[in-house]
Amino acid sequence: MKRKTGKYLLLLLFLLLSLTLLQNFIQQRSQTSLLNSDTCFTEAFREQALRPELYAQLDEKEYPDREFADLLTATMLNGKFFPRRLSRNNEAYLRFKPEDYYDLRSCYLAVWKDLETFPIPVRADGEIEEEIFYENTFGADRSYGGSRKHEGCDLFGTISQSGFYPVISMTSGSIEKIGWLPLGGYRIGIRSSHGGYFYYAHLESYEKNFQIGETVEAGQILGFMGNTGYGEEGTSGKFPVHLHLGIYVNPKGKEELSVNPYYVLRAMEKKVKKYTY
Repeated sequence: MKRKTGKYLLLLLFLLLSLTLLQNFIQQRSQTSLLNSDTCFTEAFREQALRPELYAQLDEKEYPDREFADLLTATMLNGKFFPRRLSRNNEAYLRFKPEDYYDLRSCYLAVWKDLETFPIPVRADGEIEEEIFYENTFGADRSYGGSRKHEGCDLFGTISQSGFYPVISMTSGSIEKIGWLPLGGYRIGIRSSHGGYFYYAHLESYEKNFQIGETVEAGQILGFMGNTGYGEEGTSGKFPVHLHLGIYVNPKGKEELSVNPYYVLRAMEKKVKKYTY
């Protein structure tokens, strides 16, 4: 009788263990439902809705690339792309969808890892809220050049004078594009080390005669805020003075995709530089 009871107990323990493992398997599979081969192209990813306080927690710890990227990616996934707290739990993604996970991880690195400063410095005796203002207009309708969506964020200064505010590089990197575009006026595009493309448009002028391939440092002056564009080269004055900031990633080597700079700017407000001008 004792032998049978022992067998029943072992069977019961085996069944309980199997049920626990099955539940864990199902939970992990469910956890990965937001992740697939096209996640980097979704509107939720493109919003980049990382709260400034969460970025500050990431930044304060000064993680190396791998830890920073894994913590950021797990946080965004587990928070359904609008997280309220940091999360390290990435086991399910690595177990069931490692390729999709690393694609997404690479895109987050491109946006966030190389950031060092806000794109417009404030005057030495001022504060950012007294100088610069912007809103979340990513995806808003635009009409010049045909019906399209706004692929960036517009920053305005309290002094609406063309050429007054310097525009600085948010990252170190190399100049990939420079010159006139009908939509962007005088613009400059910087490719950062982790693959992000940072696009600064409607400049009044450039700081110097930059060349494609030239290296720039974070905080270096690129040019000055203006209102150029919407016409042939040299056109200006068709809209208020402002900086258009665009941020682009290149998922899986496909055509570059714009992401929302608004939350990046909010995070970088704590890293605004003060210059004398």
